Amino acid sequence: MNLPTKPSVKMAVILPLLLFALPSMAQVTWPSGQLLPSFPASAQTQDLIILRETSSRWQGEGPELSHNTGRLETDGWLCQTGIDQANQHMIYGPYNTTLPAGPNVAEFRMKVDNNTANDDPVVDIDVRNATTGQVLASQTITRLQFPVAGNYTNFTLPFTIPADNQSIELRVYWYGTSYTKVDWVGVQQNSSSAEMYLFASLKGIVNKTGPRIFSYEGDAFAEGQYTWLESLGLDWNEPADKWDLITKYRNEISGLIVYDPAQIHTVNLATMLAEDQGALIASPLLLSRLTSAPYNLPVLLDLRGQFSSKLQVYQTLFDTYWPNLDQRLLIGLNPDIHKAALREYATALGAAVIWLDPEVSGESELLNSFLSSMPNGANYMGWWPEEEPGVQRASSYGIATIASDWATNLTVHSGMPRAINIKPAPPKPALQNKLYVAFIISDGDNLQYVEHLMRKIWGNSDRGAVPIGWTLSPAMLDAMPGALNYYYESATDNDNLISGPSGYGYAYPNSWPGQNQLNQFVMKTEDYNQRAGFRVITIWNTITGGIDQNVGQTFASLAPSLLGLTAQNTGGGLTIYDNKLPGMALSCNYCTNEQAMKDHIATAASGWNGNEPRFIIIQAQPWNNVTPTSFKNVAESLSEDYEVVRPDHIFQLIREANNLPADKKGKGHTHRNKRL
Repeated sequence: MNLPTKPSVKMAVILPLLLFALPSMAQVTWPSGQLLPSFPASAQTQDLIILRETSSRWQGEGPELSHNTGRLETDGWLCQTGIDQANQHMIYGPYNTTLPAGPNVAEFRMKVDNNTANDDPVVDIDVRNATTGQVLASQTITRLQFPVAGNYTNFTLPFTIPADNQSIELRVYWYGTSYTKVDWVGVQQNSSSAEMYLFASLKGIVNKTGPRIFSYEGDAFAEGQYTWLESLGLDWNEPADKWDLITKYRNEISGLIVYDPAQIHTVNLATMLAEDQGALIASPLLLSRLTSAPYNLPVLLDLRGQFSSKLQVYQTLFDTYWPNLDQRLLIGLNPDIHKAALREYATALGAAVIWLDPEVSGESELLNSFLSSMPNGANYMGWWPEEEPGVQRASSYGIATIASDWATNLTVHSGMPRAINIKPAPPKPALQNKLYVAFIISDGDNLQYVEHLMRKIWGNSDRGAVPIGWTLSPAMLDAMPGALNYYYESATDNDNLISGPSGYGYAYPNSWPGQNQLNQFVMKTEDYNQRAGFRVITIWNTITGGIDQNVGQTFASLAPSLLGLTAQNTGGGLTIYDNKLPGMALSCNYCTNEQAMKDHIATAASGWNGNEPRFIIIQAQPWNNVTPTSFKNVAESLSEDYEVVRPDHIFQLIREANNLPADKKGKGHTHRNKRL
């Protein structure tokens, strides 16, 4: 079916809608059995643009910044408890006078070594106008606001510079409660932010009727601007100026929706409205250019002054528009941060876009209203203010999260051919009295990781040297079928593609609201895994939780093609559900480096006497430069008592050791399973 049409905008102050006759072209469709919509076929030749913000950055250890406490350590400025003086500024400066007047966004890239001990304040961050002495914006950052220990996190502070030539100071005040390291501080200039919103919406409006614009928005984790175009077999043009594409596609654009910089969440409302109106999302900063020749775009809707709060924006979206939207999908994007990326996909679909925190009063209740009105099998795309509270809240309503906020070209990826060519698996090794080790690299449930960092790691020269399980999202069947085919086509026999958490989307199945909804989640996961060729699932129930007996039994009963499940309760051992399905707790659920993997393998092997096989599964995260080389180095450090195997093989061996069928076939899919 086609996506439903939304009602016209009805608000107190609206400029007249000037609708243009748009050409009749292909449409996005969404068959009832699919998790996500199908896009029209992507054009063979894409218009490639670079889409990045203009920003200024100053390194934490660099000469432009000053310090009252702490010290240089390799790539940043470090403060440690018990060593450095507390209650001092570890960063201040750079007293830059070149930033333009008006709205800007400060960024502070920092990390801590422990993000769970307590929720003590770690630092205050602020932006100060050193010319006048006024603090323009400030925030206290607590320990729990760092999502992953040891990983850098970007914290942002929107602020307004009152005039040109003001001296701007960025400060980090350290409380002395935690190891803290600052990589850099910076400022995103708002005029370039405005272009991000604008061209993300252009991509969405153009690509919904035939994907023709591809953008590269990459950072240090990204794959390279031509990589996917080459991997998908697409050609490209590179316009000298991306603004030329507004002229090129002018007959597909009816006008502009102007957002309110004073209430930035109107960007999300504009994103939802843009598809129905064929409109671009416009900042007031760009109005004079866009309404003049050669573009001559009329203003269809001006959202300035219409809303006094974030909550009012989303309450209006819920009350006025949500009843008429396709409620199978809800998208979470922070408009201060997610200026492009998934916004093009949201624009193309006309989907509801929100940014509501389940831990904030008022926002929590409104979020519940959205989630409770979504049908069984619905999904939340994008991301959450914080991982565990968000995924937990959605799971309690039977809704999976398809992590994707920094996915940059899903409109193009979704328009690639949908037939998947599953690569047959090699035979399993013979069962012996050995220490069997399987490696898994995490985070493949995240479509942005699959698109960016995984594609970069996939090019590592040591890939194929040792067996590795690569987690991927079954939702790729709808959102990235060409990418899934690329991974199969280029895989070696040591590359085992498996399902990321916790099936067709990231969810905590233990928290599912009822058995019927859980059954549906498992059956849909089985359907998608069968068609994607995935026979192992990494199940997450919170970040460190095990699998409830009922959840394991449900997978055993309703997912017959599965060889096994992994669980996040580190060291929790083996459980066999319904005498059919092995579930094995990971020996490390998120190892960050080679030494951690070696240590967890040694712990799991402790006491082994050589009289029976033992099974060890190590899951590592990719964000700290864990690569195939890392796994190869760990494998080479192991004695001849060990054998490294693929995840599907380790579960076949576990089955054989426990007198279960080593390769049970799924009902109705025998022809496909024989290929595995």
